[in-house]
Amino acid sequence: MGIATSLTTNEERVTNLVAGCKLPTFPSVALRLMQLISQDAVSYEQLGSLLRTDAALSATMLRAANSPLFGTLGEIRSIPIALLTLGMDRVGMLILNTAMWRMVPGGRGRQTMRPWWRHNLATALISKRLSYKNMVDEYSYMCGLTHSIGQLVLFEAFPIQYGQVLTQAAEQGLNVLDLERESFGVEHCELGAALLKKWAIPGEMVDAAAHHHDPDNSKSPITRLVSIGCSVATQIGFAVTPAQPKPLEGLPLEVQEILGNEKLRQEIAERVEAMEWTLN
Repeated sequence: MGIATSLTTNEERVTNLVAGCKLPTFPSVALRLMQLISQDAVSYEQLGSLLRTDAALSATMLRAANSPLFGTLGEIRSIPIALLTLGMDRVGMLILNTAMWRMVPGGRGRQTMRPWWRHNLATALISKRLSYKNMVDEYSYMCGLTHSIGQLVLFEAFPIQYGQVLTQAAEQGLNVLDLERESFGVEHCELGAALLKKWAIPGEMVDAAAHHHDPDNSKSPITRLVSIGCSVATQIGFAVTPAQPKPLEGLPLEVQEILGNEKLRQEIAERVEAMEWTLN
């Protein structure tokens, strides 16, 4: 018998789990920063003024700007100079990464959820790359990074049981959505969409959370890209749980194309490692 069988409807299960969720709310300053970055005339001074209101985000920017990855000469202590060094694109990614990383439980829980975190990072990077080719807007990275946040809700509510569900799915090759419904009466796509909607997150992100496993039912073109990114991330070693890669022949052509590009796969892996470094 599933854990949530005392509840009467699927909608009630989703509502109750989201209402009881103890995850930190997505920082409003991060959303305001992203809105600023999307504007053509925004200046680094404007970004810096808003960024200084959040100590953790400011520290992440300075740490990233001083990392060996950018080959800077001398220590950078100024937020505007750090932003200029990183560039708008990297700044946007780092803001989102930091905001999401805060939501992952600390201690042993954070280590347990690290594969989930790396999967989301890889999905976000692939989604953003695909968005250039398909000419969709800047929400692609945000959608990729938050697409499976419903799994974090389940882990927070049922840490032991959900770990067992993920292990069973990986070891037996079972569909994780089916196991979630069987065990909890709800699956992570529904939970993720409900949580993001509760936080008044942009609709594209809600749609990607709801439909990354069934993009044909999506209303947003970005969701299809996130679905591809999710599949590729899993295939190249960024699965939420250890899993055997699926045969190439059974995968969508766009997924096969990326998997056949060894240089791109290596680039994604290196960028995931670099982004993790800025948060450790």
